[in-house]
Amino acid sequence: MSRRVVPDEEPLWRALADPTRRAILDALRAGPRTTGALAESFPTTRYTVMEHLDVLVRVGLVTVERRGRQRLNHLNPVPLQQVQERWVRPLAAVAADTLLRMGEAAGPGRSAMTSTAYGIDVRAEHHVGADPAAAWRALLALPEWWPRRWSAEERLVFEPRVGGRLGPVATGGGVGPGGEPFGAGAGGELWGTITALRPHRQLVVDGAMGLRGPVLGQWRITLEAADDDGTTVALEHRVLGPVDEDDRDCFAAGWTETLASLAAYAERRS
Repeated sequence: MSRRVVPDEEPLWRALADPTRRAILDALRAGPRTTGALAESFPTTRYTVMEHLDVLVRVGLVTVERRGRQRLNHLNPVPLQQVQERWVRPLAAVAADTLLRMGEAAGPGRSAMTSTAYGIDVRAEHHVGADPAAAWRALLALPEWWPRRWSAEERLVFEPRVGGRLGPVATGGGVGPGGEPFGAGAGGELWGTITALRPHRQLVVDGAMGLRGPVLGQWRITLEAADDDGTTVALEHRVLGPVDEDDRDCFAAGWTETLASLAAYAERRS
């Protein structure tokens, strides 16, 4: 038997194969949780949950913070990002490139979408009657123009920095251990994390955007100066994983509405 010449990723795949461990990762997307709080969310014993957590810690998907007698479990998305970069993105790129070309015929305010039961690929474009600098300022004011997709008791949080977070949190809720809006005691839902922020050019967010189940998602908004001193705003959203028809239709129509809302806000403020 030949020796391995590449890193052994089998333990990571085996850890993700268990539905309970995937559910634990889903629970930690909203912020760190104590082992006791996690155990209360599952119809099993605390000991069984601890065994699953130990597996996730060994493969690096969960990190542990000790605070006295309290154990806080944090989601570590880095191994998943590495899997996406190494396996998912290259394998999806060829097919996705063909699918996204269908959006070239879509004019301002229209979108093209191709999807299957195992994913979504959306491309949408919209013309903004403001220069890229003004469009960028509007983009960073995202909670002020984003079409509402949460309850009246929540507010949308957007942290415009690499590593910053996007998602709805309870307006009257608490905050995390460090005072952050997401985290233990804060409630809310983490839609995604900002992975790229290129001023006046591009915003990239990695996350499930509210989709349930084992999915990988990324969306990016790119700004490009138009000939009329305006801005062309292009949106690409890709999801890999099981997605039902209602969610696919929601994103297909929703991104067009979202870009129109951004354009209206930028034009009012320019």
